[in-house]
Formats: sequence, structure tokens, C-alpha cells
Amino acid sequence: MEKLSNAFSVIFSDNEWFNKILIGGFYFLLIPFGIGIVMINGFLSALVMRCMVGEEGMPYWRNYKSIFHDGLHKSRLSLLLIVVVYILVFGLHLKISIPGFILAISLFLTINTISVVKRIDGLSFLLSFPLLIVATSIGWMWIVVGWPLLIFLAVIVQTYLFANRR
Repeated sequence: MEKLSNAFSVIFSDNEWFNKILIGGFYFLLIPFGIGIVMINGFLSALVMRCMVGEEGMPYWRNYKSIFHDGLHKSRLSLLLIVVVYILVFGLHLKISIPGFILAISLFLTINTISVVKRIDGLSFLLSFPLLIVATSIGWMWIVVGWPLLIFLAVIVQTYLFANRR
């Protein structure tokens, strides 16, 4: 639990945490169009680099060219998964329940984080996957504003858990 509280404290100690989460939430809404996952993965990649060298705080979104470039390289698996989902949902008319949708989003984001961080840690998975499920479940009720922000915050926490080696 100490790892989890450290992840939250690092995020909220950043003076611009709300603006960074707000922009990340906006990109989260753009995931179905592909550009969202590219930008989020670029941001997560920069966050991982900061964690590895021991820097505090989150990266800035204003480095959008670097974020986009890094995100494009980190997003191959995620973009492939999005295409598979489109084929299943729109091509085969697969219907999914709300609990199934919540679990699918949480699993997708966890796989995405692992592919960006390139590290699997059982404790981090046990802490972060339920956190994403709760964030997606609670955020679902605030569909327009809270949902993308809360889920992006959970993704940031998850990334910090996987990337932090302390």
C-alpha cells in the first residue's frame, strides 16, 4: 500500500497536476480515433523516463512533438487491439454488457501500460488493475467530465507503480 500512496503523492505534488490530468482526459476521449492512445502512450513513456532517473512530477504536454513521436512507437500493440475491437463490435456485431465493457477497458489500459513500461510486476498489477476497474466503474456515472479524468489519473498511478523500482 505504501507504493500506492507514493504514486498518488508524486502525482498530486506536481503543481500542474490538474491541468496535466485534464489534458490526458481529453486525449482519453480520443482513444477510439487512435490519436488519443498515441498521445497518452507518449506521455506515459515520458513519465517512465522521469521515474527511471528519479525526477519528481509528471512531464509537460507542451512537448507535443516528442510525445507524439514516442507515443507512435509505443502504440503498435494498442492500435492493433483497437482495430480488433472495431472488427468484433462493428463487423461481427458483438454486444458487450456494461460490466464486460468496464473489464475490457481496464484490461486494455493495463496491457497498454505494461507494453509502454515493458515491465510486469505482480504487486503493481494487483494494486493497479482493481484501481482501474473502480475508476472506470465510478467514472462511468460521470460520463462527460469525470470519466476520462478519473481513468487517466488511474492510468498515471498504474504507470508509476510499474515504472518505479523502489
